[in-house]
Amino acid sequence: MKHIYKFAVLTLTISVSLAWVLNCTSFNEVQPPPQLANFDNLNIITSEWVAADQWVATSVFGLPARACEINQYRLTNDLLEKSQLYVYSKIGDNIRPLPFTTNTSTAEIRYDYTVPKSSQLRIVTIGLKGKFTPAEEQKYRYVLIPNSLAKKIPVNMGNYDEVKWAFHLND
Repeated sequence: MKHIYKFAVLTLTISVSLAWVLNCTSFNEVQPPPQLANFDNLNIITSEWVAADQWVATSVFGLPARACEINQYRLTNDLLEKSQLYVYSKIGDNIRPLPFTTNTSTAEIRYDYTVPKSSQLRIVTIGLKGKFTPAEEQKYRYVLIPNSLAKKIPVNMGNYDEVKWAFHLND
């Protein structure tokens, strides 16, 4: 009887330890987003990376700012009314969804966008605090998703890697 008890305790200990190890390692694995085979990907409109190289000094609510207008013929008023627009910024190797704010020891800068008129995407950088200096080379791209699909897709649009994988975007 003593051997059966030791065997049961040993089996239980090994089972619990193995389950714990498997559970802990599964949290470290990066899971790809769910497959998107359920919807028509042809209705998704994406741009290539576009360099923002023609900046104009301006101000926003009295704060120093710069604006760059990027002409995009596919951003029509009709499409914008029926779709969700997501804009991504690429500064150096860092890709982020707009809007966002960067903080350094010398400055706080806000990056944002507007669509002031059909076929025009305006990128704005606003110096909120400190020394307002231009960032290194900047590129922008957008993803336009029809409202009918925007609520159905299981993609975190704030995570560019997930967006890139889901919509087969090339950098």
